Amino acid sequence: MKRLAFTLLLLSALTLQAQRIESGSMWYNGALVYNAIPDGVNVRMNAMAEGEELEFILVPAKNEPGRYHITTSPNSGIDLYDEGTIAKRVQREGLDLLCLYKQDGRLFRVLSKTDEWDNQKLNVEHWMHTVRGSYTMEDGTRVTIDWDKALIGGVYCPVKAVAFNGMVTGLIHFDGEGSPLNGDMEVIYTIDGLHLFEAEFDDFGMWHRLPGNGIKLTECDPNCGRYDFANHVLLYGNDLYDYDETALRLMRNSIYARHGYVFQSSDLQEYFGNEPWYKPCEDNNEIQFSFIERLNIQLIQYREAELKTEH
Repeated sequence: MKRLAFTLLLLSALTLQAQRIESGSMWYNGALVYNAIPDGVNVRMNAMAEGEELEFILVPAKNEPGRYHITTSPNSGIDLYDEGTIAKRVQREGLDLLCLYKQDGRLFRVLSKTDEWDNQKLNVEHWMHTVRGSYTMEDGTRVTIDWDKALIGGVYCPVKAVAFNGMVTGLIHFDGEGSPLNGDMEVIYTIDGLHLFEAEFDDFGMWHRLPGNGIKLTECDPNCGRYDFANHVLLYGNDLYDYDETALRLMRNSIYARHGYVFQSSDLQEYFGNEPWYKPCEDNNEIQFSFIERLNIQLIQYREAELKTEH
C-alpha cells in the first residue's frame, strides 16, 4: 500500500513537472517567439518586435496543472491577448502547445514550443507552406513553387519569401530573368490559387504594387487541394486574417474532404467533387481527425465567427 501511494505521488509530481512552463523555453505564436521567464509562481512571456517589448503573464490556476489565466504585465510591455484569456498547455502527437481560449471556451490562438529563436526563419517557413504548390497560368504554363525554387514552364529559378524586421511582407522574390515571374511579387490568396502582382521598393524600404492586372495561378495538383496545408500545418490563428469568409469555409471543409467526408451542401459537393483527390467515405462517423486538424478546425471557426460580427 505504501509503495502504491508513493508511486501515485511520484506520477502526480511528474505530471505537474511536465505541465510547468520551463524557464527559458521559447514559444512561437505564428509571428513572434516569446521567452518564458518565471516570476515567483507566475510566468512572464516576453517578446520583442521592431524595438517594441511585448509581454503577458501566465498565472497558474489552482489545482489544475497546465491551466493558466492570462493577465496584463505590470511592465510597459504590450499585451496582445485579452485579460481573462485561459491558456492550457497540451502535449499530444509530438506537439507541445499553449492553447488560448476565450472565456466562452472558444479556441482563438495557439503558441507552440520551439527550439528556434529566429522568428523570421519560422515565419518564412510557415508562410511558404501556404504558397508552395503546383499551378497553371492562364496561358497554360505550369508553375511549381517549392521552398527555395520554382519551376516555371520547365525552367528552374530561385525563389524566396521577402521579410522585413523579422516579419513576412507578403512578397515573394523570383529570380527568373526572362520569365513572366521575375522580381518581387505580391502574393494575394484566392480560392483557386494565387494572384501575383509586380511590386517594387522605394528609397525608404517601403514597397508598393505596380500597375497591371497581375498573374493568376490556379492550383492544379491532382494529389492535394488548394488548402491541403490545413491538414498538416498548425494554423496559429493570426495567420488566418489574409483569407475571406469564402476561403475560410473552403479551407475548413477541405480538412473534412481529405478524409472523404460526404457533404450535404450542394456547393461543397460540387467543389470537392471536382477534385481528383477527393474520395467519398462510406460513413462520416468513422472519420478520425488528427490533433492538428481538430485545432485548425476550431481556429478557422473562430475567425469565421469574427468576420460575421464585423459585417
